[in-house]
Amino acid sequence: MSCKDTIHLICWYLEGRLSESVEGEIKRHVQSCSDCHLVLDAAVNTLDRYFTTERMVEAEAASRAA
Repeated sequence: MSCKDTIHLICWYLEGRLSESVEGEIKRHVQSCSDCHLVLDAAVNTLDRYFTTERMVEAEAASRAA
C-alpha cells in the first residue's frame, strides 16, 4: 500500500470501516513507514483530544443540571 492510499484511508481505518485485509495492509505499511506512522498518531491524538474534551463538557453540563 502506498503512503497516499494509507493517508487517504486513515479516517476509515480509525472508524473500523475497512475490510480486515485492507486494515492489515495499513497496519503493515504504518509499521514500516515512519511518515505514515506520524500521520496516524496525529489523527488519533486529534480525535482523542476532540472527543475527550467534548465528553468532559457534556459531563459537566449534566452534573450542573442534576
